[in-house]
Amino acid sequence: MADAQIDTSNASQSHSTTKADETLPPLTDYEARKYGSLGVKMQYFHDMLQSKFEAAYKMADGSFNKEGMSLRQYLRFVDEFREHLTLHHDIEEMHVFPKLAKKMPEFRANERHKKSHKLIHDGLDRVEAVVKGFREDNSSYNPVEMRAALDSFREPLYTHLAEEVRDLGAENMRKYWTLSEIAAFRF
Repeated sequence: MADAQIDTSNASQSHSTTKADETLPPLTDYEARKYGSLGVKMQYFHDMLQSKFEAAYKMADGSFNKEGMSLRQYLRFVDEFREHLTLHHDIEEMHVFPKLAKKMPEFRANERHKKSHKLIHDGLDRVEAVVKGFREDNSSYNPVEMRAALDSFREPLYTHLAEEVRDLGAENMRKYWTLSEIAAFRF
């Protein structure tokens, strides 16, 4: 009788599978819209931020004058971009990530998205310092230095923007959340 013990060591594992581990049926159009709603909202903000980054980068060569901007106005434009991106990340880290992190590991502290924010903000700190220097001495403006500061976080920024939207897309969100949970999000 001692040899007839039941092995229960894998029993808890078989019951702990999540929707992320299962093959899921195709989404209906309605489900795709609902599950993907946060990704669509995030894409809107990310497109705006990427557009501002591209404009700041393009005009860094001095062509801001052709766009009707003075150096002072251009530097304000760059600084406003920096502030908008910082605010966007602050809102994510205070309101969005904590909620998502309850079920989605990539949004937890010390995981991919928060680590990306750190890399991006290292670059934004560099941009802030460069802009401050150019404001203090307009004659010191150097397009190469401005572009180098922007380039210092371009790759991490673009990668992060794409990964975050992908992670908030319908197919991924349905692995972790129900439609009623998605509807209860207040962001």
